[in-house]
Amino acid sequence: MLSEEEIDIVRDYGSERAFADGEFLWNVGDRDTGFFLVLDGELEIVSGAGSAEQVIISHDRGHYAGEIATMTGGGVRVAGRAKGPTQTIAVSRPELQRLIAIEAELGEKILLSFILRRMRLVADRLGDVKLIGLQSDAATSRLRTFLSRNHVPHDVVAVATVAEAKAHAANCGAAVQQFPVVISNTRAFQNPSIRDLAEGLGIASQIEGGTEYDLAVVGAGPAGLAAAVYGASEGLSVLVLESCAPGGQAGSSSRIENYPGFPTGITGQALTGRVYLQAIKFGASIAVAREVRKLVCGTPFHTLQLDGDQYVRARTVILANGATYGRLPIDGLEEFEGRGVHYAASHIEGQVCSGKNVMIIGGGNSAGQAAVFLSSNANSVRVLIRGESLKTSMSEYLIRRIEKNQRITVMPGTEVLAIEGAKQVEQVKVRNNQTGASHNLPADHLFVFVGARPATGFADAALCLDEKGFIKTGNALNTEELTTADWPLERRPMMLETSCPRIFAAGDVRAGSVKRVASAVGEGSICLQFVHAALQELEGDT
Repeated sequence: MLSEEEIDIVRDYGSERAFADGEFLWNVGDRDTGFFLVLDGELEIVSGAGSAEQVIISHDRGHYAGEIATMTGGGVRVAGRAKGPTQTIAVSRPELQRLIAIEAELGEKILLSFILRRMRLVADRLGDVKLIGLQSDAATSRLRTFLSRNHVPHDVVAVATVAEAKAHAANCGAAVQQFPVVISNTRAFQNPSIRDLAEGLGIASQIEGGTEYDLAVVGAGPAGLAAAVYGASEGLSVLVLESCAPGGQAGSSSRIENYPGFPTGITGQALTGRVYLQAIKFGASIAVAREVRKLVCGTPFHTLQLDGDQYVRARTVILANGATYGRLPIDGLEEFEGRGVHYAASHIEGQVCSGKNVMIIGGGNSAGQAAVFLSSNANSVRVLIRGESLKTSMSEYLIRRIEKNQRITVMPGTEVLAIEGAKQVEQVKVRNNQTGASHNLPADHLFVFVGARPATGFADAALCLDEKGFIKTGNALNTEELTTADWPLERRPMMLETSCPRIFAAGDVRAGSVKRVASAVGEGSICLQFVHAALQELEGDT
């Protein structure tokens, strides 16, 4: 509840609006709904419709409506309705962002309440989104991960047969032929692509074709989000393009315990979610489910061609799109992806692995964190490594936890040859690389943590890459490479600058980077000093 003094502050950013009894201030799915502070009457927050309608909470004088979607401008999952004649102060989204950035104490109160409200919506599965699909279907797993990673409140109905799925869809008033299906606000999205679902739910930011920015950031992992925070807070027009969800690979980490400032640890999704909100708070535009297909260097603007034949132009670009999950030459690996084979261990995987036999390939920190996390609910966890010990690749604190955990077994000198099963992973064929002997082990789920490949396919024709495909920057670029790339300036590239002026690389995608969350945040942050220098140089040339 806001004090009278705080109400007066809000008044400076908005205007009074009156609503009649029963009038909706906004409906489910609306975008850019704005912020409403109640002066008189009541404002009901409503989930569902008809007989399924539920009043979540009622706001009276001094209370206000809003949650994360109010800040981002995305589609809302609950409706707002006046109960009796209701007088409000209405604040537009741009003015709300300005209020939060300028009025520090009040802004902190409002932003914290938005976070807590979204957490409640997600935890209690409030809203209008329901995912119906088959338990062992990779597409169901893909959509569930997308909704969870983007903090969309939703309910999941995972069934064994198509007949059961059709019955559940019919109960929701939808005649469905393809599964999985996402039902929202009477609309049924049958086996949708990530892009179509994001557009349909209002998650994807709307981008005007040909829009020009001071800075375009490719990738919303730790490096990209850090760059967005500093760029937007320093007055630049910033667009962040993310193909799936904010957080990158770090966002799928079950717990990060060596990031400074969090002595008890924090999930990757919670950490990157905070940075995401900071970027939004300062005015950055973050577009999820948007893929960059091609990068074209230019002056004064670089061009980013997006899926859907759209493009944006930016004076400077930071490539922070990280890497894709590493895959091994294992028979059946791709066949069982989403049906028992995983590349991340978030709370979703934790739920589906409850009481199951789990196998993990890899000896790095990601594998160790996954083993410890999954062992709390799994029946057993085997960690397979090709070397003799974890000591050469894993932090000491994780090794000690694994050694004390009776549910975790480390199998050194072991490689996976094949995955077998009917509809789901049932067993894994392994080989001892010392003796050559092979045998089958029961497994319901297999996790692969064996490094990653750089996601540079869209830029390989424009920039100099190293032999593994990572982007070379600064002093890593030799004279011959710069000559081949037609480097046009008398100066050499700045520390994080690529072979194309005013295009930078930060985080895991950069050759020679330290593959740690803190390092990525640092690179994304310091990159802004080079961005400013490049912009000043560009202005001097024009």
